[in-house]
Amino acid sequence: MQSATSARRIISALLALMLIAAVGVPLAAAQEASEPRTIVDFARRQITLEAPPQRVVGMSASISEMLFAIGVSPVGVTSGMDYPPEAAALPDIGTGYQPNLEALAALEPDLIIGNAQLNMNILDKLEAIAPTIMIMTMTASDVPQNVRLLGQATWHDTEAEYLARAYDGYLALADKIGASHEGPSIVFIVGTLDVPNYGKSATYFGDMAKRLGAVNIADSEADAGPFPGYAQLSLEAIVDADPDFVFTVTRGSPTPMPETMASDPLWSSLSAFQNARVIELDNRLFVESPGPRFIEAMAQLFDILYGEGME
Repeated sequence: MQSATSARRIISALLALMLIAAVGVPLAAAQEASEPRTIVDFARRQITLEAPPQRVVGMSASISEMLFAIGVSPVGVTSGMDYPPEAAALPDIGTGYQPNLEALAALEPDLIIGNAQLNMNILDKLEAIAPTIMIMTMTASDVPQNVRLLGQATWHDTEAEYLARAYDGYLALADKIGASHEGPSIVFIVGTLDVPNYGKSATYFGDMAKRLGAVNIADSEADAGPFPGYAQLSLEAIVDADPDFVFTVTRGSPTPMPETMASDPLWSSLSAFQNARVIELDNRLFVESPGPRFIEAMAQLFDILYGEGME
């Protein structure tokens, strides 16, 4: 098995080469700004844009972060968005689940980027406000292609292509490093202990963990619950599996799940508790905002799993 220290050295060297390659490869000439563009979105819809949009709105934090990453400053953002820092000062259009359509219309957008998972049921209402493109970001693998699509839709092709190639390279690198490790077993829980959802490797966090070599004890279970990629497990099954790490994202309770687990004799009997490997994760970084910060999320996760930074 490759040591974490040698993995870190390989990552540092390959990341440098990857970024040099990304900016050094010639790109096809962008279309003239005066030419209309036809965009094919996640839903296979064709949307024709007559000119570069000047007032863009993304319908989720994930989308807005991708816009900022390619140099497009949206004119409004969804509630609670605080990354990058300038996002916090922008007008609020409500949540991705329940957008305030009046507030959105008041911003007079000339392009709306919708989240297909959240907004397909209101597509007609969004289109009544402005041309609307739908994208879907479920795992880190979706980020490069969506960055390219947003670059095309905003005439920021060059910036988007540079970033997308760097992201592709980072993912390939993570896969290489993960394959060289005998990864630990994990369980990943979103919600509360009363209403838990156990994320599999098909989720955003689960996919990143799998790439880094982790083995998810929920992967053999069928999807169950309100979200795709999540299963239901009995506490007895978790105790039997005794995963090396317990990762939690508490939603719907002011008390983080690790604190609740600590007072439960079954949860606290797990090896993960004895080894201080029960970890509450940042909701935005690891669940709600799948996007450019997957690099930061994977670096943190690699450090947790193997004790070395991915940088």
